[in-house]
Amino acid sequence: MTGAAVTTDVSRRRVISAWRLVGGAYLHFAVPAYLVAMPLAAIFISPARASITAMIASVPRLSGLFLAGYAILAASSVVVAMGIEPLLRLRNARRAARDPHFAAQASSRRVARAIAEGMLQLGPEAASMLDSFRGPRWDHADERFQALSADLVEVVRTASAALETAPLDRRAAIADLAAASLQRIDSALAALQAERGRLDEGDLQTIARYVATRYDSSDFAGDAH
Repeated sequence: MTGAAVTTDVSRRRVISAWRLVGGAYLHFAVPAYLVAMPLAAIFISPARASITAMIASVPRLSGLFLAGYAILAASSVVVAMGIEPLLRLRNARRAARDPHFAAQASSRRVARAIAEGMLQLGPEAASMLDSFRGPRWDHADERFQALSADLVEVVRTASAALETAPLDRRAAIADLAAASLQRIDSALAALQAERGRLDEGDLQTIARYVATRYDSSDFAGDAH
């Protein structure tokens, strides 16, 4: 993967929708909510002197009510999230337009988050590479560095998820793949740094020539007499 391939336009990147996050949260907490709600419902809805057997017998009926209510609540929350998502995007766009440093700050936060999460969840080889991403290597005001920071977050996120769900015999291969992806990010970052260095040196040479021409020593030779 070349640096040009890695540094895609941020505006074209896939962004996880708010409604997907809300729906995923409801799916994630469905079983814990059920395990907590059912005993409490069986205790409080059953008559005061009901036996344990009677409480257990009421669980299937209560389960149906719980599932129906939970599904309605989840669907309502997803619909609300879908409704407010355009407003949130518009607010963020306006905020970014007002603040010229917004994109750079967001890129800096992405790098810090990726390093912190990757150091905890990925293997030692990946952690060593992530540690090398610290410091002044990033020019977050540059859109190419911003796109690269988004790619870094994506690599760490997907690698962490893959390691979490992978069987034991596949984790080493996944860790190696994550490290290889981080190495490509590192190479792209180095290429951007080198290009930035060449441009900065070119700017300095231009200014140096301008100063040498404007303030040629011969222009002031007569002032000494």
